[in-house]
Order: sequence, then C-alpha cells, then structure tokens
Amino acid sequence: MSGTSDASTTAEPPASEQPPADHPSGSRAHRAVRGLLWNYAGSAATIVLQLVYTACTSRMVSPAAFGAFATASAVAGVLGFFSNSGVATCLLTAERLTRSLTAMALRIGAVSGVLCFLAAQAVTFAVTAVWDMPEAGPMLRLVSCQFLSLPAGLAAAAALRRCGLTPQAVRLELVGHTVGAAASLGLLAAGWSPLALAVSAPVGSAVLLAGALWLLRGQNLPEGSRPKVRGLVDASGFFSGFSLTQYVFNSAPLWLAGRLGASAAGHYSRASLFTGLPLTVLARGISLTSTPALAADRGRSRQAVSDVLCLTSAIAFIGFGAVAGLGPSALNLLLGPGWDTAAALVPLLAVASALTLLTSVGDSVNQARDDRRSLLVTQAWTASAIAVTLAAVVARHSLTLLAAATVSGPLVGHVAQLLRWRAHGVIALAPLLRVHATHLAAGAALALAAYGGAAAGDTPFHGLLLGTAALLAVLVCALPLRARLPLYTVAERHGLLPRPSTWSIRGQSAARPARQQ
Repeated sequence: MSGTSDASTTAEPPASEQPPADHPSGSRAHRAVRGLLWNYAGSAATIVLQLVYTACTSRMVSPAAFGAFATASAVAGVLGFFSNSGVATCLLTAERLTRSLTAMALRIGAVSGVLCFLAAQAVTFAVTAVWDMPEAGPMLRLVSCQFLSLPAGLAAAAALRRCGLTPQAVRLELVGHTVGAAASLGLLAAGWSPLALAVSAPVGSAVLLAGALWLLRGQNLPEGSRPKVRGLVDASGFFSGFSLTQYVFNSAPLWLAGRLGASAAGHYSRASLFTGLPLTVLARGISLTSTPALAADRGRSRQAVSDVLCLTSAIAFIGFGAVAGLGPSALNLLLGPGWDTAAALVPLLAVASALTLLTSVGDSVNQARDDRRSLLVTQAWTASAIAVTLAAVVARHSLTLLAAATVSGPLVGHVAQLLRWRAHGVIALAPLLRVHATHLAAGAALALAAYGGAAAGDTPFHGLLLGTAALLAVLVCALPLRARLPLYTVAERHGLLPRPSTWSIRGQSAARPARQQ
C-alpha cells in the first residue's frame, strides 16, 4: 500500500513499465482490500449465525440456564485473554513468517491453552460458591475445553492470513462457528440441556484448529533461524496483558452503570451494544488486514501508514456519522416504547465508537512497528482520561457523563498516538489532521441531515424513513465532490477505482483496426 502512481495518467503503461506483481501500488492494495472485504463478510455472517442460534436456544433453554452459561462464559472470557491474544498477534506482527516461528507459536499456544484449561477447572468451585449457581460449575468445566484447541487454532489462522489466505481463514472460522452451533442445537434437541450450550465453543475451536493445520501443511514457508522461546513468550505475554487491561478500562463505564440504578444500566447497555457491535466488526476487519501488510516492513513506510489511517478515518467519521443521525430512531424502533433514554445516548456513543476505531487501528500500527512503548503510553493516557471522567460520574450521578467517559478515553489516546508518531517521524501530522477534518465534516453533515429528517417523523418508523431519505439526499448532492475526499484520492492512487478515460482509450484503440479493415 505504500506505492504511488500518477493519477492523471490516462493510458495504460507498456508491459515493461508496469509494476511487478508484488509492487505495493499493484496487487498488495488489491489483496488488502480483498482481505478486508472477506473479513467483513465473515463477521457479518457470524453475527447472523449468532442471532439465529440465540433465537433457537432461547426457545429451548430456561432463562436460569442462560444465566449460568453467561457466568461461565464470562469467567472463561477473562482466561481467554491469557491464551488467545498474544501468540496470534505475534504472528500477525512478525516481520517475516517462517516455518520455525509458526511451529514455535503453535507449541506455545498449545501449552498456554492447557494451562488456562487447568486454571478454569481449579476455579470452578469458587465460581459456584460466589455466584450461588450450581449449574455454572459443570458449564465452566465444559466450556473451558475450548482452550485445548483455541489458542493454537487462532495462531494457525493468523499464519494463514500472513500467507495471503485470508478467504480460507475466514471460511474456516465460519465453518467452526456453524459446526459448533449445530452440535449444540442437536444435543439440546436430544434433551442434553442445559450443558449443550457449553458444547458450541469447544467444537468450533477444534474444527478451526484442524482445518488451519491442514491448510498450513501445503504452505512452502521458509525455514528461517530458530526463534528464541523467551522472546516469543515475552511478546505473547505483553500482548495478552495489554488486551486484558484494555478490556478492563473499556468495560469500566458499563460496570459503573449499575451504580446509577438498574434502569440506567439497562438503557446504557442497550445503547452501547447498538454502537459497539459495528465497532467490533470494523476494528477487527481493519486490524486483521492492515497489521500483516504493515508488519512486512515494520511500518517504516509513511505512505502506507497514512493510507491505513485515511481509510480508518473515513470509515470512523462518515460511517458513525450516519449511525449518530439514524441510530436514535433505529433503536427506538428496535426496542419499542420506553427506551427514549437509550436512544438519546446513541449520538454520543457513536462519536465514542468513531474515536475508539481510530485508536484501535492506531494500536495495530504500533504493533506492526513493534513499538510497545507507544502502546503503553496510549493505554496510560486513555485509562487516565476514563478514570477522571468516571470520577465525575460518581460525583454527579449522571448517565450523560457516563457516556462521555467513552468519548474522553479514546480521544485522549488518539491524541497521544498522533504526538508520538510525529515525534518519531512515522507520519506527517498536518496532512493527517486535514484528512480527519475533511472526513469529520462529511460525517457531521450526514449526521445532521439524518437527525433532522428523523425528528420530522411522528413515529420511530417514519423517523427512520425520513432520516434515511435525508441522508441519501445529502449523498447524492455530494457525489460530484467525492474527489475531494482523501479516501477517494488514496483509492485512486492505488488503482482501486475505474478510470473512465483509460477505458475510452482502450475502446478507441480496439476500434481502430476494425475501421481500417
């Protein structure tokens, strides 16, 4: 993604002057976009599958059993940060993927998985006693079986992505989720309830590991020097601890919502879920695509880093601008009457999601650069901003301030990222700020138009229709100005947009021999 081409050129250069297949401005950009689309398609399919699975199981399992399963999953989720995040991230951020590095990562993943499985078995008694849920113990024992295959499966999937096999990795993940859900539903239908709920994750992770290892066997990876176990373990531990700390601070506003009352917690949780779901999908898709591409040269290309941040800026500000405008009406329509407070929080949480997406991808850039100090500095500033705002929430007992805490943290964190990148010569700060300002203005225009149109509706359904119409009207009117968007310039430079002049010249050159005949 770091190459450039002359956007004003209308004729195709001769074959001798065309960039090679691995040129950054050629196939790399197309591979990155293709990988991004595959990641998004896989995430969307997984979300649909989860919704269908939830709808089916809710008719077969009692609410009490769901509560025990949620408790067991929450405990397993905390242990998962120690087994899942580090090894896969090490492979994604490795400057050069070798057979010995992949084998070492798989072994470390297997060992960490066994340790987390044993830890889950050890804390089962404590979980049952603390939450007073006898059903949670057996469920935790069963759901923790996923650790025996999940860490190594994620590492193998990360290696496939580094090999350029993103479509195969996405399909494997989707197949794993499908097989796991089918196994769980089959056991529920056979009367093995409620333990069947805990079967889905172990089965799905086993399918992922088996399929990924099978595909890796056919990859001709270079041998390379034997990596140091201590260095890989240290890197894995760092990324695991970083992800766990990030999860704790990002979840702190949701945990504190309970102190404002059950009603406030319910409104905040619904609104945050509405904006958080697209955020998770977008952040994961961009990170899985950009990290391997940047890690190849340790993020030394300023143009490549700027292009990734430009893409993220457009998706964040323009995409969540539309969410901020249409979100209140959409949430009111989805939840029904009585959720006006939750709908009112959506615009502020949409802003927070846009900033969180920028910070998350910025962390991926620092991971690709192997700049751990910048990761820690960003996390420290983000945590400090969240802590200060949450202290104000406790003092003022305000749900709006609680939503503001989700804005202050990523805002301060991204500012810290920008300052460190400028100090280390990673990017030119002024052009990136202009990119942010342009995309922010476009997103604000969409948000105001959609919000104003929705306000004219007398029901949430009419409001959503009017808001969508207003948003589309702004898009149509702004279409002639699309070339002014920085994202359009980046896409054109990498040859990701059709060039009408090129096609016309090709058509004329093809028609000349026919006329001569």
